[in-house]
Amino acid sequence: MTKADAAQGRPKDPRVDAALINAAIEVLTESGWASFTTTAVARRAGASTASLYRRWPSKQALAGAVARHIAQAELTGIDTGTLEGDLRELLTRKRRILEAATGPALLSLMAQAAHDPDLRQILRDDVYLAVRGELGTLIDRAAGRGESARAVGSAQIDVLTLVLIGTALARSVFVDTDGPDATEAELHLLLAAIKRG
Repeated sequence: MTKADAAQGRPKDPRVDAALINAAIEVLTESGWASFTTTAVARRAGASTASLYRRWPSKQALAGAVARHIAQAELTGIDTGTLEGDLRELLTRKRRILEAATGPALLSLMAQAAHDPDLRQILRDDVYLAVRGELGTLIDRAAGRGESARAVGSAQIDVLTLVLIGTALARSVFVDTDGPDATEAELHLLLAAIKRG
């Protein structure tokens, strides 16, 4: 072992990373932000708090890792060949996130972000920009296929991204169920907005 290796310590075990992320999702889902502590997450994962802090220096950073994990696992790599197919797949994946254990965890983080500037910035970087980037890619690809009448501007993509994320938040508060009719309505609104440019 070199001096550099010794200074860096043991390499991080990706299995511990995954266990800590999964434990964080479980704690957020069961107890919300108020009970979301690094100690609770480490205990749930069967890991030490030291191993957690080697990866993430604060609970906000850990929350960001959770959000990034959810966004990267579910919202990337969509390409069905049509704008309608791409948007339908994006909405299907969004619904899958919300119906899984990740849904309450993510909604808990978003609710807390209004009171926590650090968490708000993390979620902006790891959720909002991830969704916006994926939506922008879908729209650019559709324009290349001639599926939209005019270019969709940056400000319009911002608003469409907020619609995608905002409907999830609003439904969690105001609507008991989110059936296929709601998904179809959202799909057609997005299609109409994008095709009109």
